Amino acid sequence: MNSLDSYDFIQVMQQLQHGKPLTDIEYYFLFTCWEYLSVISLTKQELFTQSTSIDLIHYLADELLTRLERLLDESPSITPRSLAYIFEQCHQLLNIDNLRSFDKHAPHVIDHLTKILQNSPARNIKADARSVVALDAFYNLSTNADICAVMKKRQLVPLFKKYISTTNIDEIRKLAFNILAQIMDEQEINSNPSEITRVFIDELKHLDPNGYNSDVDNALSSLKGMMFREK
Repeated sequence: MNSLDSYDFIQVMQQLQHGKPLTDIEYYFLFTCWEYLSVISLTKQELFTQSTSIDLIHYLADELLTRLERLLDESPSITPRSLAYIFEQCHQLLNIDNLRSFDKHAPHVIDHLTKILQNSPARNIKADARSVVALDAFYNLSTNADICAVMKKRQLVPLFKKYISTTNIDEIRKLAFNILAQIMDEQEINSNPSEITRVFIDELKHLDPNGYNSDVDNALSSLKGMMFREK
């Protein structure tokens, strides 16, 4: 815990932008510390029979999310690679079943992602990397029903539509469409169904039957969610 909140950890986070090979110490701060926490096992609370063990899990998750949020708040110019790392860890922690501090942290993470998109015009090439990171994080978070509910309350549909209408970058448009498919209600979908489904149809047309493409999986999952809502 102390390592993840140390000056050295913050320095390593800032050095991610240079793309240099990590030293043993840097790798330890970024990855090995998290492995000690066994984040995967934290989501399987049925393995713990004592209430004290479950209390410890929730305490650790709350403390780690607090520290990650502090790092985001204190580093407004943090690099895209560092942002991707932080949001990946936030996603893992927020996926813990029945997380007691969920209502405290989920809105904070969503609001921080929203600010990134609001302050990063899609036409600005320099901002594209941060936009992609934020949109990718939004999509990953939207696959969690509880987090998706938080996103819906924030009424973010116009924000993601902006990224569809103001950019020709396929990666950004696909991410924005996939997120919209998760958070729009039936009325919003029916208001312009052709625009919403066109990008998914284009992805399916480029499907390689001899290979695996995770983008197609995401598109099919989003289409499935839209069809269930329409029923």
